[in-house]
Amino acid sequence: MAPRMPTPIIENSNTSTRELSDGRRDTGGPLVATSPRPSCTAGTLRTMAPAAAPSEPASPGVGRVLVMPPPWRVALLVAALICAVIVTRNIFSEAHQVIGWAVAASVIALLLAPVVTKMDRIMPRAGAIILTFVMVIALAVGVTWLYTWSILDQVAQIQESGPSIAQEIEDRGDGVGEIAREIGLADQVAELADRLDERTGSGSDAIRSAALSAPPYFVSMILTIFLLLFGPQMINGAIDQLRSARRERFRPALNEAARRSQLYVWASIAQGLLNGVCIWVAAILLDLPAAGLLALVGGIGALIPYLGIVVGWLPVLILGIGVAPGPEVALAAAVTVALQLVEAFWWRRRVDQRSLHVGPAVPVVAAVLGYGIYGIGGALYGCVLAVVALAIADQVWPGTDLPTPVTDPS
Repeated sequence: MAPRMPTPIIENSNTSTRELSDGRRDTGGPLVATSPRPSCTAGTLRTMAPAAAPSEPASPGVGRVLVMPPPWRVALLVAALICAVIVTRNIFSEAHQVIGWAVAASVIALLLAPVVTKMDRIMPRAGAIILTFVMVIALAVGVTWLYTWSILDQVAQIQESGPSIAQEIEDRGDGVGEIAREIGLADQVAELADRLDERTGSGSDAIRSAALSAPPYFVSMILTIFLLLFGPQMINGAIDQLRSARRERFRPALNEAARRSQLYVWASIAQGLLNGVCIWVAAILLDLPAAGLLALVGGIGALIPYLGIVVGWLPVLILGIGVAPGPEVALAAAVTVALQLVEAFWWRRRVDQRSLHVGPAVPVVAAVLGYGIYGIGGALYGCVLAVVALAIADQVWPGTDLPTPVTDPS
């Protein structure tokens, strides 16, 4: 005798009636779900499609409930935000020097990491770090000596000869003299000379400032060594605290961002050094005063992509108009334009393809903000931090890329 199959139950979601397969109806009990109607024929069970329920247009806004927090909670949140802003400002105001040392040590460690890594292949890592810092200290001592005994003398030369050269340019009867008179070139140069005198000071002031800055530099050096030794482990430990999906996303992104920012910064330093050497040679050939100071200004100006070379050569061209023959100044202007075109259409494209694209606005804004906080050092560190931030954003959120001069139109 064949086993008896259980009686299927058909529940209608539009009514409260349950229909059995043998024709009986049961109107009691709650409804749970809608089951399709089965059909038994020749020992098989076939399922028939249920009738389509009438569709009703959904009213707009139905199912969306806007819950407003109580007013006291909003007021408490606003007060907490205001207190947090005030506390953060006070902490930064009181500890801005310590924060500046930490930021400087982090930037230096980031830039020296590839150098230490390359030297680590031929010697122990501790020896590589010590040798690297010996070279950095020697470079810092050389720059301090050069600034104290050479740059300050050249600043004095600019203060003495700059206003007279600008006045000679204004006294010219051609179009160049007319433009110089319209912009007040002599007054602008005299004001710039006064600002240079206030910023640089004397040689004794520079020596005194270097002596007072020795303890902070020593602390920054120790912190930089610490970051070179344990910085990668600290970053990896912080990433390990994230969820697995975010770890897989952030770890390679941060590594690639560090590599690209290092490459971009070192390429910019090389560009600045090359432009400074070219300006130094041109200033000597044109017999301009303060060739070393002009080279320093040109090297720093070359850090601005697409525009910096022209900006760095402007003092050379302006002084050359007053003291050098016209054809030589025209040749210097042609060299300026050629260098800028090579930088924009050849060098910059190759650097950006291997690192990242940075427009001229980012380093200018970062330099202005950094200079207002920490002077020339803050301007340089601000540019590096801006590049690192762009590299991280470019790797963590790659889908937000905008067209750049190195983007393939196809």
